[in-house]
Amino acid sequence: MSQQQLGQILTETASLSDHKVKSEKYKALLAQLIESKDVENIRVFITHVTDETTPLVISRSILSSLTQSLKTLGFDPQMNLSNYVLERIQDRVVAFEEQVSDIRYNLAKLYERQENWREAAKCLMAIPLDSSQRVISPEYKVKIYVKIARLFLEEEESVQAETYINRASDSIHQVKKQKLILAHKTCFARIMDYKRMFLKAANKYYELSTILPSEGDRSMALVCAIICAILDKAGPQRSRMLATLYKDERSSQSEATKIVYPILEKMFFERVLRKTEVTKFAELLKPHQMALLSDGGTVLDKAVIEHNLLSASKIYNNITFDELGALLEIPSDKAEKVAAKMMQEERMTGSIDQIDRLIEFETVSDCFQQWDQNIENLCLHMNSIIENISKKHIDFVV
Repeated sequence: MSQQQLGQILTETASLSDHKVKSEKYKALLAQLIESKDVENIRVFITHVTDETTPLVISRSILSSLTQSLKTLGFDPQMNLSNYVLERIQDRVVAFEEQVSDIRYNLAKLYERQENWREAAKCLMAIPLDSSQRVISPEYKVKIYVKIARLFLEEEESVQAETYINRASDSIHQVKKQKLILAHKTCFARIMDYKRMFLKAANKYYELSTILPSEGDRSMALVCAIICAILDKAGPQRSRMLATLYKDERSSQSEATKIVYPILEKMFFERVLRKTEVTKFAELLKPHQMALLSDGGTVLDKAVIEHNLLSASKIYNNITFDELGALLEIPSDKAEKVAAKMMQEERMTGSIDQIDRLIEFETVSDCFQQWDQNIENLCLHMNSIIENISKKHIDFVV
């Protein structure tokens, strides 16, 4: 069909007085143009139906049909025509909010296929979600916000991602779709990971490892939980997380966790980690988990030094700065600073004698040992009560 013929058909259709008949004619013509895959003629058609002389009710209906029809075309025609539609109606976006939202959502998918995460996120960010023109469900809002957050994470922009996951969090309590809830939890865990809030990330990943529908996804979440727990700063809270992960039988039995389990085991039993073991573990980490800190070391370096220092406190009553530095494979002055910081933050108990260059460690009973002891005492007390009752009231004893 030539553009002249198309122009004549469009003029004839526009002159029809019956809106229903006119709309059906436009849709039939659109289907014909899509089938022919004539991009130039489709652009002419779009120009006509988005013109202000075309009744708004018809323009909306035709654009909705166009959005679905474009999906049958190739990548380049979809990209070209979607951007052209947005360009044509940019001054009347309020009148076409639903159509604009659908077009931008599909356009974001196209950018995703190119791995152009930033442009995909920009498309979704432009979708109007606070509108007085239409009712927008909490599910739709959360879906868009979570998708934007995920796209920013692909770009390693955790700050932007957190902004949108927080917006999703405002409406997540109104969402019933389990798939969407899991997507929100996964994205939140990844953001905590990127922000180096490893304990929170480990908890979230561990929760996901018990509720994700796919076994492969559950195993991957468990691996992420173990890695984050290992990277967290040494102390009682991390010890509790390590205990939870170590005592989960999946950690030792799963094929996916086979690589990280040896480090988890040594950390749980508070054994000193050697450089060769750490180097092998470092190969599993993502770039943001190996970022350099202000002191020139990595997140992993810091976690290992603090762990080994905590392990040393269980072995030695006291140790000199030089001996501790040699044990941790760092300068003695740095070893002193790390110990001082851990004591200041109450992650390790002890005292530092700077004159004698000596660190004195204080042994504190482990919280789990205390818990076990309390349970044992309670059981012994109950046994004593039962024995006394059985002596005085033998009829109660079966």
